[in-house]
Order: sequence, then structure tokens, then C-alpha cells
Amino acid sequence: MLGRKRGGSSPSSAKLPPPHGTYQDPRLQPPQAGLTTVVTDGGQEVSMSQFVAQLDEAARKRLDSMNQRLRWLEQQMEALEAEVGKASTAD
Repeated sequence: MLGRKRGGSSPSSAKLPPPHGTYQDPRLQPPQAGLTTVVTDGGQEVSMSQFVAQLDEAARKRLDSMNQRLRWLEQQMEALEAEVGKASTAD
């Protein structure tokens, strides 16, 4: 089942969350007045909209790179097809 450990651990030995108001992990900081923030892997705290914009930009760059690679592969394929066509007509 989700949310349950397997094994014989009793509920009394389960680790309890820290008391309300105690934050050990910076990703668990309470949101500031009306501002939703995200902590990146590098520990940088950014607003949700900035995070989404950065994610969108990274995805666009990656797609552009993959598109360029695909175009190059298509050109190579066309060149190889032309060479094969020449070789088969020369026989």
C-alpha cells in the first residue's frame, strides 16, 4: 500500500515530523505573502513563474539542439541515398 512501510515497525517507533514552525530543509520554508517559491537543485530560491520560464527556456534549447541534429542526420541520409542510387545505376 502507498504510504506504509513493510516490516514490523510499530507506530510508536515511526519518525515524527518536526513540530510546526521548525524547518530543517530550506525547501520546506513557508511561502511568503502570496508568493510561491521553488528551491532549485543549486539551492537558489526563485519564484514559480521564474522557475517555469527557466524550465521552458531550457526545454526550447534542448528541442532546438535535437532539431538541428535531426536535420543534419536527414541531410546525411539523403546524401547516402543519392550515392546508393548512383552506384546501383552504374552497374
